[in-house]
Amino acid sequence: MKVAVRSDIGRVRTNNEDAFLADSGRGLFIVADGMGGIIGGEVASRLAVKAVPEYLRDHLGADAGTEDIRAALMGALVEANRQIRERTDTQTELRGMGTTIVFALVRGDTAFLVHVGDSRAYLVRGDTIRQLTEDHSVVAQFARAGTITSEEARSHKLKHVLSQALGSSPSLAPGLLTMRLRHRDSIILCTDGVTDMVEDVELASIVRTCGEDVERACEEIVARANEKGGRDNITVAILRED
Repeated sequence: MKVAVRSDIGRVRTNNEDAFLADSGRGLFIVADGMGGIIGGEVASRLAVKAVPEYLRDHLGADAGTEDIRAALMGALVEANRQIRERTDTQTELRGMGTTIVFALVRGDTAFLVHVGDSRAYLVRGDTIRQLTEDHSVVAQFARAGTITSEEARSHKLKHVLSQALGSSPSLAPGLLTMRLRHRDSIILCTDGVTDMVEDVELASIVRTCGEDVERACEEIVARANEKGGRDNITVAILRED
């Protein structure tokens, strides 16, 4: 599997509240988008990116079956949520911080994808792109209910109001799916600094054009997001199955 990650501050923000992990040896890839206060978002996203692999190291064996893996992934999110909420309880200046998270654990040709919030995972397969995750946001709930269209959702004033996030939700209802990877499949993990700026069809076009050069694909996605305004931090990871 070929893997690349890029993170950029964008053109508006003064600090980067995104965090990521790419551990090819363990098949673990994480993207998180922090929020809350001047330093809170940075702290929350980094706590999450640290807590998840630590929990999995202690609770997930190399020979674990599917159900054990799913249970460990959920446990990792619960632990990350606990640590972030505990930090906000002890440090007043961090009150209200939280983070989205989307991550993939790859075992052989199987990918386990987990997310909380509106950071996303996509699958690019052949000429198609498919969003694998459903945003945990108020506007996404409206769109799923048919109250607004998907086009209206892109510019809705409540677009960035999350229905759940690590740290800001006492209980979680994460998205969790399992999929079999095929030859030349690409999984994109990204924050909304990408998806607010770059259309899905553009993401697919860049990934297809770059082919096996996932480093260049990440660089071009970041560049495209900045060309269109770079209104938020930009983080993208691409995992391409050989």
